[in-house]
Amino acid sequence: MKQRPQNQIRPRLGPLNEAVRYGGISRSRLYEWARRHPGLIVKNGASSLVDYRIYDQLLDALPAAKLKGASDEALTEYENTSSNHD
Repeated sequence: MKQRPQNQIRPRLGPLNEAVRYGGISRSRLYEWARRHPGLIVKNGASSLVDYRIYDQLLDALPAAKLKGASDEALTEYENTSSNHD
């Protein structure tokens, strides 16, 4: 995703395809959210636009991933042994 210059303000509303890229979710998920959160998608003539204020709130509310893998003890052991080699 392209980054905006620091002094450029993000628009309040944007097209669905940009919102999908911005949030990393599918278009169908965006429509699911819109059914449960009125105002997420608004109409301007024939255009459907995403309200980024609402969208950001939904994205911020996503839970953190619970990753499976090595145990905490194994990671601590690895970190301790790797820091001893510095």
